[in-house]
Amino acid sequence: MFPPRRVLAAIDFSEPSRVALIMAARLAAHCHAELHVLYAEDPLLCAAARMNGINLSQEAGNELTAFIAASALPAGIVMRPHVVGGPAADVIRNLSCREQADLIVVGAHGASGAERLVFGSTAEAVLRRSTIPVLLVPHTWLPPNALLPDLSGTGPVIVALDFSAGSLEALAAGFRLARTLHTSLTLLHVVGPLHVIERWRTHADAAIQQRINESRKELARLARGLAMDVAVDTRVESGPVPDCIAAAAQSNGDRHPLLVLGRRLPHGRGDAPGSIAYRVASLAHVPTLMFMAEHRPD
Repeated sequence: MFPPRRVLAAIDFSEPSRVALIMAARLAAHCHAELHVLYAEDPLLCAAARMNGINLSQEAGNELTAFIAASALPAGIVMRPHVVGGPAADVIRNLSCREQADLIVVGAHGASGAERLVFGSTAEAVLRRSTIPVLLVPHTWLPPNALLPDLSGTGPVIVALDFSAGSLEALAAGFRLARTLHTSLTLLHVVGPLHVIERWRTHADAAIQQRINESRKELARLARGLAMDVAVDTRVESGPVPDCIAAAAQSNGDRHPLLVLGRRLPHGRGDAPGSIAYRVASLAHVPTLMFMAEHRPD
C-alpha cells in the first residue's frame, strides 16, 4: 500500500541511521502511519556477551529507547520498537513481513566510488532481498522545514520512467506520494547514448532524436492520464542514463526532491536491484524510493 500505513525504519545507532529514522518518522507523521523501529542484534555478539553474564538484548532495548528519544521525532505517531537477533538484512526482511510493513527505510552512507561503500552492506542486502519498497536516505538529508513535524516542503517527486511495467507502478506510487506531500510531480525519461563507429554518428543522432520525440509524446500521454489535483511536468533528457537522472534530482536551498525508481523484484537470495537503479541511487544525494509491487508475476 502506498502511501504507507506501516513504516519500518532499520537503525544501527549510527548517525546515518538516525537521519533515516528522522525521515521515516516524518513520513509516518505525514501519512498517519505506524512506525516500527528495528535494531538487529548480531547473534555472535550476543553469544559472546552471554558468556560474560551480560544480557545484551536488555541493554540494546535500553539503547534503542534512548536513541529514539534523542532523535527529536514528531510527537503523536504510533511507534513500536523492536530488538531482534540475527543477520541484519534477514531480520529486516522477516520483520517487514511479520508486521506487514509497506515501506522499509534505511540510511545510505557517505559517497564513494563503489556502490557497496555508498550503501553499506546491510542496505545493499536489503535492496537485494526486499519484496516491498525501500527508501534510501542519504546521510546529508535534512528536513525541508525543521519547524514542522512532517515532510512539508519536500518536492518535487521525480519519477524516472523507462516505460517498463515496474516504472509504471513506480509512477502510480510517485503520484500518490506527491498528492500526500502536496507537491508537484515530474515525469523523467532519459534516452541513452548509442555507441557506434564515427561514420554512423549522423544516423545515431537521428535515431536518438526520434526516440526523444516519441518519449515526449509518451510522457505527455501518461501525464494526461493523471488526476488534475497534482501539478505534473515532463522532462526528456539524453545522455548516460544514471548520470542524467541523478543530475535532474539535485537539491538546492529551495528544492528538496524525492526520487522514485521502479525496480524488478528479486528472484533469488543474491539478486541485484538492477544496474541502472543501483547506479542512480549511488549517485543521487536525495532520498530515493526503490519501488516494487509486493506481488508481481514472473
